[in-house]
Amino acid sequence: MGRPNVGKSTLLNALLGRKVAIVSPHPQTTRTHLLGIYNTPPGASPRGQIVFVDTPGLHRSATPMNREMLRQARQALEGRDLTLLMVDVTRAPGAEDAYAAQMLDAGQEEGGEAGAAAGGGAPPVILVLNKIDRLADKRALLPLLERYRQQNRYAAIVPISARSGEQLGVLVEEILRLLPSGPAYFPAEQSTDQPEEFFAAELIREQALRLTREEVPHALAVAIERFEPGPRARIEAVLYCEREGQKAILIGRRGEMIRQIGAAARAEIERELPHLGPRLFLGLRVEVRPRWRADAAFLRRLDWRGES
Repeated sequence: MGRPNVGKSTLLNALLGRKVAIVSPHPQTTRTHLLGIYNTPPGASPRGQIVFVDTPGLHRSATPMNREMLRQARQALEGRDLTLLMVDVTRAPGAEDAYAAQMLDAGQEEGGEAGAAAGGGAPPVILVLNKIDRLADKRALLPLLERYRQQNRYAAIVPISARSGEQLGVLVEEILRLLPSGPAYFPAEQSTDQPEEFFAAELIREQALRLTREEVPHALAVAIERFEPGPRARIEAVLYCEREGQKAILIGRRGEMIRQIGAAARAEIERELPHLGPRLFLGLRVEVRPRWRADAAFLRRLDWRGES
C-alpha cells in the first residue's frame, strides 16, 4: 500500500522477475488489485511462497473511479497476513502518505479484532522506503529512519530501490520471517491471477500512456473485444476516452499515433505472452465514451472480476 507513484508495481515486477503490473509515470496507472505470486528459488532457505497484492495508489477523491480504486485497496486488506507500507524517500511525507497510514490503521483495528478472536493480533507492517537509488548521499536516510523508528508501529523498516534491485533480498527475508507457515496456495509456475485478456489490455494501455500527452491518461481505458490465441493469434481492442479531442490525440495525424501504440503494444504482448507471437494480429480502434469514469457499471466491466 502507499500513495500513487511510490513504486508498488515496479517492486512487484522486480521481485517476480517479470511484468505482471504495468507501470508509467502517470498517477493511477494501477486501477485494480491483482496478485503477484513469488516462490523462493530452489535451494533457498527458508523455502516459501509469497502472494503479493498490488493495490491502487491511495488518495482522497470522490469520483466514482477513485471510489472504486479505494474499494479495491480496502478489499486487498481483507485476509492479509502482512502489509508493506511504501514511502518514496525522494518526496517529503504529505497528505497522501498520511491517508495511506490512516487507511491501514483502520484495517489494523479490524484485523486486530479478528486476530484477537483467533488468539492473535493485528497483521504486522513492514515500512518500505523506496527509491534510495535516487539519493546522492545515503546519509540522508538516517533522520528519516530514526523518525519512523520512534513511531514504534513497524515490525521492520527496509530501505530499497525497486528500480535497481538494491536491498530486495533483505526485504524478502523480512517478509518470510514475519509470514505465518502454511501451504502453497498456487502452483510454482503461476505468477499472477489475472487472465491473459486483461493483461493484454493493460499492456496496450501502458503503451498508450507512454506515448500520449498528459490530458489523455486519466481518461483512457482499454477493453478487449476479441482474443483468439493460437498459431495466428488475433487481438482486437477498444481504447475508450471521454472527449473528441482526446480521440484525435490517440489516433494522431493520419493515424500515426494509433499505429505507434499498436506497434509498441504488439511488441510488448509478444514479449510478455510469447505463445501469442510472432504472428500476432493486433487491431485497435478508439471510441469516445463521455464520462465513463463516472459510470460504475462500466468500471466494473473493465475489471475481469466483474460484479464480484
